[in-house]
This record gives sequence, structure tokens and C-alpha cells, in this order.
Amino acid sequence: MVELDGYLRLDQPVEYRDAVLNNNAAIAAMIAALLLKGGRKLDKEESDAATEDYLDAIEDLPAWAVREAIRRWNRAESSRLDGKPHNYDFRPSPPTLRRLALHAITPLRGRMLELQKLLNAEELIEYSDEHRKRMLERLADVVKPRVISLEKGEAA
Repeated sequence: MVELDGYLRLDQPVEYRDAVLNNNAAIAAMIAALLLKGGRKLDKEESDAATEDYLDAIEDLPAWAVREAIRRWNRAESSRLDGKPHNYDFRPSPPTLRRLALHAITPLRGRMLELQKLLNAEELIEYSDEHRKRMLERLADVVKPRVISLEKGEAA
């Protein structure tokens, strides 16, 4: 479980383009590469504004998930969002990139939940038929059945 948790932590080193970077540096490099392609060329102000928008959208996500979202986008294999097809001729918008990165994380989170349920599981206790019979007899001594008169609505 601890090993899987590491994939969601943002303090883990990330290998990107043959360099080992921290999560923030890896995301910044991915954003820079993303802004260089797919769409019209941006001037300095537009580039800075777009970078800030992308950072706002994905700064709390692990870099590997963002990279996987970009890889799937580049291969035209991204999940459909809201049932709408994507236009892969342009870079994804910041909210779209975030949602696609979250799609990449979802199987890992699901697996972690499954494993946590297994870790929290308690052994099923099987009682013998003899034990059940004794317990029912003891319960019958404690709980006396009440007979309710349907005519009067009172307990007898």
C-alpha cells in the first residue's frame, strides 16, 4: 500500500526526458513543451498567462499522470469527456488536461481502495450448528415473545 501511495505523492522524484526532476519542475517542463506545439504561436504575455492557467489546473497532480494525459492526447487516445470527441489538432485546455490526468489516476486510486478494504477485512467467524442452537436457546430465555392482540392492539 505504501508503494502505491508513493505514486500520488508530489515529493517523489520524476524522470522526464532523461533528467530526474522534482514534481514541479517536471510539470513546468511539460507545460513548456505543450505550449510550443498544437495551435497558434503565443507571445510572451500569452505564454505566461497560459502557463499560469495550466499550473493552476495541474499543480496538485503527480507529474506522471500529467505526462500520461499528454501522451494519450498526442496519440488521440484520450478519454471522452462529457461524451464529446476531442480536437487533437490543438493542445488541451487546462481544465481538459486536468480531467484527463485525473482519469489516469483513477485506476490507481481504485486499486488502493480495494487493497485498503482487504487490509481492513476481518476474518469471518463460522459457528458450529451446536453453538448456534445453544445461543438461540439462551436468547429464548432472555427474550420472551410478546403476543399482540389484534382486536385490542395491546400486548398480552
